[in-house]
Amino acid sequence: MKRRISYLLVFVFAFALLVLQGCESKSFRAEREMWRAHKAAQAVYKNPKGTPPFQLAAVQEQYRKIIKKYSESLFAIQSQFSIGHLYLVMGDFQKARDEYRKLTLDCTKKGNLCAEAFFAIGNSYELEGKWDDALSQYRMIMQSFPFSAKSLDLPLYIIRHYRQAKQTDSKIKGAVDEAVAYYTGLKSKSETEKGGYILQSLITRSYLEGQQYEDALASLDKVMRDYPKYNPEQALWIKTLIYANRLKDKVKAKEVLQTIVRDYPQSKLAKSVEALLKKL
Repeated sequence: MKRRISYLLVFVFAFALLVLQGCESKSFRAEREMWRAHKAAQAVYKNPKGTPPFQLAAVQEQYRKIIKKYSESLFAIQSQFSIGHLYLVMGDFQKARDEYRKLTLDCTKKGNLCAEAFFAIGNSYELEGKWDDALSQYRMIMQSFPFSAKSLDLPLYIIRHYRQAKQTDSKIKGAVDEAVAYYTGLKSKSETEKGGYILQSLITRSYLEGQQYEDALASLDKVMRDYPKYNPEQALWIKTLIYANRLKDKVKAKEVLQTIVRDYPQSKLAKSVEALLKKL
C-alpha cells in the first residue's frame, strides 16, 4: 500500500512538473517570437522610406500571429501596439489609428491600457500636424481616465508643447490655468493625504513649466503648509533654485538655504545646501 502511495505521489509530481514545463515553454516560445518580430521591425524603423510594402506586411504578419496564438497575454497587447507603431513610422496615420483603436475596446477592464492607446491615437494626430485633434484626444483621456499616469502627465505635456511651439504668453498661461484647474479638481476627489500632496506638487510643476515662478513659490508654500510630513526640505530647495536661477534674487535664496540649515540639519541636501551657500 505504501509503495502504491509513493508511486502515486511520484506520478502526481511528474505530471505537475510537465504542466509547469509546458507553461514555461509556451511563455518562452512567445518571448522568442516577439524577439524575432521586434528584430524584423527594427529594419523598418531604421529606414521607413526605403521599406517596400511587402516587408512592412511581413513584419506586421509576425505580430498578428502572436496576437492570435497568445491572445490573452501581454505579448498580444505589445504586438497590437507595434503594428500601429509601424504604420505610424511609415506615415500612414489613419491606419495607425485604426490599429490603436483595437486596443480601446472594453475599457472598463483595461483601464490604463486604454489611456495609453488613446494617447497613441492623439500622438498620431500630433505627428500629422493636426494639433487640435490631438488636443481633443488628450482632453478626453484626462476626463475619462482622471487618475491614470497618462492623465496626470498630460496637462504638463500640453504646456510643454505650447512652449516648444513658441506660442504666445497668453496661450501658455491658458494651458497652465487649465492644468491647475484640472489638478485642483482631482484634489477634491482624492481620498488620501498622499494623493493630495502629489496633486499639489503637480500644480507646482505646472507653474514651473509655464515659467510662472511667483505662483510656483506660493504653491510650494502650500505644499509645506498642508503636507508638512512630505519632505519639506525638498520644497525649500526648489524655492532656493527658483530664487537663485530664475528670479536672480540671491538674498531670498540665501534666506531659504539658511532655513534648511537651521530646521533640517540632518537633511540629505546638507552638502548641496553648503555648496550653494558658498557660491551665493
